Amino acid sequence: MFKMNPLTADCDISTQEGIDEACRRISTKEKEIDTRLEDILSQQCQLEGKMRNIGHALSSLSLVSDKSRKLSDMIGHTAQLAENVSAKVRRLDEARSRVSECQQRVHDLIDLQLCSQGVITAIKEEDFEKGAAHVNRFLAMDKNLLQKTADDVSGSITSVSKAVSTLEQAATQIRQVVNQKFDEAVRKDDMASVERFFKIFPLLGMHDQGLEKFMIYICSKLQAKAQKELRSSMDIAKAEKRTTVAYSDTLTVQLENIARVVEVNQAIIENCYGAGRLVQVVKILQRECDDEVVKLVQEFNRNRQIGRRVSQINDYIKNAGNTTMGHYRKASGGGSVDKLNAKDIDALIGEITIIHSRAELYVKFIKRRCANDLEKSSLDPTQRQAKLDELNELIQKSRLNTQMQELLGTYLLFERYFMEESVLKAIALDNLEQGQQCSSMLDDVFFIIRKCIRRSNGTQSLDGVCAVINNAASCLEQDFLNALKSTLKAGYPSGYMDLAQSAFQSSLQQGRLQTSDVDQSRTKFITALNNADMSTEFIETLWSMMADEIKMNFPSMTSREKEKLDSCLSGLKSVGDSLKALVDYGMQQLRASAIKPRLHPWVDQFITHNHNMTEEELANYEAGETFIQFLIVQIDGLLTNFRTSLTPRNYDALVSIVTSEITTRLERAIKKSTFNRLGGLVLDQEVRALSSFLTGATSWSVRDKLAKLIQMATILNLESVSELPEYWDSSSATWRLTPTEVRTILALRIDFRMEDIKKLKL
Repeated sequence: MFKMNPLTADCDISTQEGIDEACRRISTKEKEIDTRLEDILSQQCQLEGKMRNIGHALSSLSLVSDKSRKLSDMIGHTAQLAENVSAKVRRLDEARSRVSECQQRVHDLIDLQLCSQGVITAIKEEDFEKGAAHVNRFLAMDKNLLQKTADDVSGSITSVSKAVSTLEQAATQIRQVVNQKFDEAVRKDDMASVERFFKIFPLLGMHDQGLEKFMIYICSKLQAKAQKELRSSMDIAKAEKRTTVAYSDTLTVQLENIARVVEVNQAIIENCYGAGRLVQVVKILQRECDDEVVKLVQEFNRNRQIGRRVSQINDYIKNAGNTTMGHYRKASGGGSVDKLNAKDIDALIGEITIIHSRAELYVKFIKRRCANDLEKSSLDPTQRQAKLDELNELIQKSRLNTQMQELLGTYLLFERYFMEESVLKAIALDNLEQGQQCSSMLDDVFFIIRKCIRRSNGTQSLDGVCAVINNAASCLEQDFLNALKSTLKAGYPSGYMDLAQSAFQSSLQQGRLQTSDVDQSRTKFITALNNADMSTEFIETLWSMMADEIKMNFPSMTSREKEKLDSCLSGLKSVGDSLKALVDYGMQQLRASAIKPRLHPWVDQFITHNHNMTEEELANYEAGETFIQFLIVQIDGLLTNFRTSLTPRNYDALVSIVTSEITTRLERAIKKSTFNRLGGLVLDQEVRALSSFLTGATSWSVRDKLAKLIQMATILNLESVSELPEYWDSSSATWRLTPTEVRTILALRIDFRMEDIKKLKL
């Protein structure tokens, strides 16, 4: 059956055109095949070369295969030899181990005999170190193994049993003697003998008992020394003029004595008793530490009258009816309560701070020493952690920790009272020196706050630091901020009053308020505004400084502690936001009483001028005092009154407010006027002059506030309506005017036709 060629499948070969098309396709295909064959034939030499290389490689591979097979046989043979040799080595090693074990067992038997003879001689000669060494060697032996060894060697265990019995009796005897000798040395307070027998206890297997007895002796020495120091603390402090820190000095000495015991005896304990015993030592020392701290704190509370002062403060807060101490002081006038003078507890707060910090440093020292001791021991990580947890629990439940927590609570109460009362006193004694922009309370208040936070940092307690920071934020928010706010709420007295100051104006007209009182009220308002402005900078500095100092003092804070500290610091920083809001409020007060009443009449004079000018009228207008000259002179006079009295930021804010008021009012005035070409030209010149003046009056950029006004002047200065699209499309600045507003402004030009304005495409 005839099979159709795919090249000519769609060709009609019954026609001449179909036959020609089929022939053309076949010819084209033949050419492609010829070209491909030529390409393949051109690679013949390369393929033949590769085939020759493959042939050479095959011969080489045969050689490699033979050599590999020989190498494999050789390795297998070597491995077999190594296995045979290692088997012999293992047998030799096993034999050596058994011989070594046998020698050790024989040596134990020999040592047993020697120890049994030597220990008796040592006891008679009172050579307790040598006798203890014999007992220690005996205790290191395996009794069952000794019995078995004796049976294997001699067939009789009589001599071994006798030696074991002798040594057991000698061990009991020497233990009793060493106990008696140690107790006798303690009674005689013979430190050399105490240390001698302390080193013998571990040789007799009496580790716990030796540590217990030695530490009890050391504690008795510490107790006697502490009682003597406590009795003479005040006398020593008076002699050295350190009565205000007498008890903190005494506690420092007591804790240093305990720490020195650990430091001096740690090496002896490690050498004789082994590493990992320091936690046991600390347990014993902590009891003595607790006793001495309790005595000192009781004496401190009694001598410093802590209870009476705490009661005074608590009664003061209770009578206030709330937790804000300052409110009650203002309500009561400070006379109805036996109030504590904040200055009287300043030194006391410092002493409590030192006491708490010394206790924290002692605890850190103990923990660090115990951790290092456990690292040297043979305990596994789990056992080490268990020991550390035991130590932490011991310190947590100790009376030292309890006393320090109580003192910390007292400190926080005193510190809060001192802070709030000092801040209120600084506010009450506020005064303004001539030539200054801010009053004395600004520096005084922030000095007090910074002092209190820094002092809390010295307690070495992060909880205490956070509490004081929170109190500082509350004090600033409630007392300092309210003092500024009350002054700013009274407003800025001015000769130009709005309705909000009508009562004040009435009083002034009736003579009840003297001019000097007005000046004083103005000065107080400006000073409060400046204080609020500078306080924002002080808050930022305080926040940054305290954050760095606290993190430096607590370098190993956990992530949770960092979050807690950051939260407290953010509370302090939020006071800055409240102060910024207060500054804005004060500026609005100043705007309402001193800016708007003066600016509006000046700007409204724009309407009284003719803006449809002829050439002659323009010349006469420019020859006299123009509107913009009058306005700039008035504004400059207004700003001059505040330039030296306001802080730079407040003055810049004032200029910004003035700019906003002028532009808003002037925009309204322009919309109420009509212009011709010359009037638009004059307006454009005046707006540019105003913009230049206001831009030069402040370090802030006010051009953005003037943008809409400048655009209005530009529109009114156009020669024709057709020019506007060019400005609209080519202007690099964003247009503040909407298309509707643009058409409204254009309609102010009496020489522009409404038809042209309506045809604009914006």
